This record gives sequence, structure tokens and C-alpha cells, in this order.
Amino acid sequence: MKNKINEILVNDEKASLNKIAKELDISMIEVLREAPTVKKYDIEKIDELFDVLRGWEKVFLLVVTPSFVLEIQDKFPKGFFAHGFLNFHDKNSTIGGHLSVGKIKEIFLVKDIMFGRESYSIKFFGEDEKEIFAVYVPRNEKKELIEECLESFKSL
Repeated sequence: MKNKINEILVNDEKASLNKIAKELDISMIEVLREAPTVKKYDIEKIDELFDVLRGWEKVFLLVVTPSFVLEIQDKFPKGFFAHGFLNFHDKNSTIGGHLSVGKIKEIFLVKDIMFGRESYSIKFFGEDEKEIFAVYVPRNEKKELIEECLESFKSL
């Protein structure tokens, strides 16, 4: 499968990983595990990852369900652990909620194409192999990737 994915990426520089998943009739997580533009992130370092994200001026957070795509752009919130969840409550961010960190089984650092543009994201997957949420390197008013955030992403 790795060779097929790589062949598509080489032959079509505008191919998105989502398009590849559909073309090969495999799940997105299978593509992420095999694509040369994706790196797996050590789940044991999730607290460090959240610290890095809090250093960005803002994040672009996506939660995708079969019926809704929720997009939020804001500062990544501080959180605290209680009752088995990482609770995001930060007066400096509109992002809030309760994350069951123990249910995150894989994290991927993804370079992809979205709407014809280079895109970088951190994707969090659960034990059911479905995406829980993703954090994208944000863009400025000119739709350009924010350079400081991109460099931070690339250093992960």
C-alpha cells in the first residue's frame, strides 16, 4: 500500500490524502500510517505537544462528524486534569471542552494538500481508528501559513 500511495503522490502533486483514501478505497488512518508526507507523533509526549500548541498565536481546530465540520480559530487553551479528562477552561481562549486523553491512540503530523494549497496538521485518532480532532497550522489574512507556527510544526 505504501508504494501505491507514494506513486499517487509522485504522479499528482495536487493529490490530497483524502483523495488517495477514496481512490484506494481505504480508511484515512491507513493512508496516514503509510504516506511519506506523514510522521507519527509519540503519544507519550502529548503534554509537550499541547505546550507547543499553546505557544502559537492561534490554532485552527477542526472537529469533523458525519454531519458537521466545526472550525474554531483561537489560542490553544490551558487545561487541567480531573475526572479522567483534560478539561480546557481558559479565559484567554474560546476553545473549551473535555478531552479523554486516554482514548487518543495515535497522533499524526500531516503535510497534505487542502483546496489546492499546502496544509499542515496534527491529527488525533481514537481507539476506533476515527479522527477525534485536528489542529491545523493557521493562516493569516492573506491565506498564507503563519511562518512561526509552521516552523514550530516542522520542529516536532
